[in-house]
Amino acid sequence: MGACNKDVKVKSQTDISTVNACSKFDADVIIDGVSGLGAINIDSVKEITGQLVIQNMYDLQTVSLGALTSAGSLKILNNTNVYKVDVPQLNSVDDFQIIVNPNLKELTYRNISSTNNFQIISTHVTTLGAFTDSNPGNIEILSNTELKALDFSSVKETKGYINIANNGKGANVTFSSLTQVGGNASFADAATLDISKLSAVSDDFSLYTNTFKNLSLPAFATAEKSITLNDNAFQAISFPKLEEIGSSLNVVNNTNFKSITKQTFPKLSTIPGSIVLMGSFDNITFPALKTVDGQVNLSGKGKLSCDEAEKALSAADNIDCSLETVEDSSDEDSDESDGESDHKSTHTSSGAAHTTVVTVVGALALVAACF
Repeated sequence: MGACNKDVKVKSQTDISTVNACSKFDADVIIDGVSGLGAINIDSVKEITGQLVIQNMYDLQTVSLGALTSAGSLKILNNTNVYKVDVPQLNSVDDFQIIVNPNLKELTYRNISSTNNFQIISTHVTTLGAFTDSNPGNIEILSNTELKALDFSSVKETKGYINIANNGKGANVTFSSLTQVGGNASFADAATLDISKLSAVSDDFSLYTNTFKNLSLPAFATAEKSITLNDNAFQAISFPKLEEIGSSLNVVNNTNFKSITKQTFPKLSTIPGSIVLMGSFDNITFPALKTVDGQVNLSGKGKLSCDEAEKALSAADNIDCSLETVEDSSDEDSDESDGESDHKSTHTSSGAAHTTVVTVVGALALVAACF
C-alpha cells in the first residue's frame, strides 16, 4: 500500500509495474522523456488522485489506461510518434490535456461527465468521445485538422472559457444547450455552429473565419467585454436581444456582409468602448444606439458614404471615416466619362466639427493607387 501514495518518476518498465500494482494511486505519476518505451500499459489502476503526465516520449507509440475511471490530471503532451491513446473507462478528470501529439489518430475515452479543464490540441484525431458534463470549466479544441464533428450539446454553462478553432475543414460545432460562458468564447473555422441558446459571455466573444452564412443569436443579451466578428462568410447577422456591450464592437472583413440593418442590432444602445467597421458596406443602421464612448473607425469600399455613416452613428463624438464609395452600376452605365467613377470620402469628426475631402478618380488612377 505504501507504494501507492508516493510520487513516481518513471525511468523504466519496472517503475510502470510498480504503479500497476495499485488499483488506486494517491500521488503523481510522471513519465517524461524516457527513451526506448514504445508502449505504456497501466491497465490495473482505476483511480489516480494526483496527476498522470506522459510527455516528451519520442519513441512512444501507444498508451493504454484500460481501467482508469478518474484522475486529478491526465496530461499527454508532446509525444511525436504516439498514434493511439486508449482510456475507455474514463469519465471524471479535473484536468484533461492532450496537446501536441501530431500523429495521434485514435483517442478513446468513455464519457467525460466531470472536468474543470478539457483540451485537445494539435492532433490528428477524427472523433471525440462522449462529453456529458453540463457545467465544465474550460473547453479548448484547437488544430485537430481531421476532426469534423464537435458535439458538446450537453454543456449548459461553463465556469471558464471556450476556444474552438482550426479543426477539420467543414467542421460541425454543436453547443446547442449552451446558455452562459464564464470566460471568453471564441469560435473559428466552423462550417456549422449551434450556439442558439447562448445568452451571456463574461469576457470577449469572437467569431473568426467561419464559413456558414447566417449568424442568428436570438437569446444573446450580455457581452461583458468585446464582440468581434472577423473574416467570416456571413451574409446576415442578428443579435435581436443585445442591448449593451461591455467594451468594443468589431465587424471586420466579412466580405459577403454588406448591410447592418435594423434587424442586426435592433436594441443595442450602449458601447462604452470603440467601434471598428471594416468591409464592403452598402448601409449601416443602429436604431437604438445612444452612447458610444470610444472612437469609431470606418473603412472599406461599398455604396456607403461617410456622410451616411456619420448620420447612422450620430451617438459617437469621435469618428474616423475612410470609406471608398462605389456608385450603383446603373449610375455608372449612364456616366459619360471614359472611366468608372468612385468616390473616396475621408471624414474626421469630433463633436459638431468635421472636415471632408472628396476625390473623384478615374479607373486608371484607382488601379495605380492600389499598386
